[in-house]
Amino acid sequence: MVNRRTAAPLRVTERVDYALRSVLLLARHDQEFLTARSVAEHYGMSLKLLGGVLWYLSAAGIVDSRPGWHGGFRLARAPHEISLGAVIAAASGDGGTVLRQGGPPPPADRDGLGDDVVVRFWHALDRTLQRTLEGLTVADLAAAPDDLGIEGSFGPLRILGTGSHEPVPETSLPNATAP
Repeated sequence: MVNRRTAAPLRVTERVDYALRSVLLLARHDQEFLTARSVAEHYGMSLKLLGGVLWYLSAAGIVDSRPGWHGGFRLARAPHEISLGAVIAAASGDGGTVLRQGGPPPPADRDGLGDDVVVRFWHALDRTLQRTLEGLTVADLAAAPDDLGIEGSFGPLRILGTGSHEPVPETSLPNATAP
């Protein structure tokens, strides 16, 4: 069997990463306005890319912006009212998901062995991830950065956040290297 995949099957975009890091820092600086430059310098981010991410977050009502000498960005709502799913959807710019397929489209099921099972697996994984992200909030991320229960390398996924959501039962996911 020949491996035709030329790229990693999933990736998290840099914009999504910037968005999550930004809202985390803003949550830790309760109601303070932080400049895009201070956020970028704090994490070593591209200021140009961060500016676009903050624009999307502002358009989605996740952050407030204020121009001027004492301006900057702050969370528009309390951290426990902002789901990580909403942050990711806003940062993607198209309301997309965190899961993106890389590489060429899968080959057609020419041999009739039901390769659509793999496609259904990715869709089911995406739905599970979306439900999980909607159940986690910025407050969960800020309060328990080491104990969200999401274990490294996409190993068993358990959500033990401190918010009002119910824990998701443990689900085995394929071992993969983190992006």
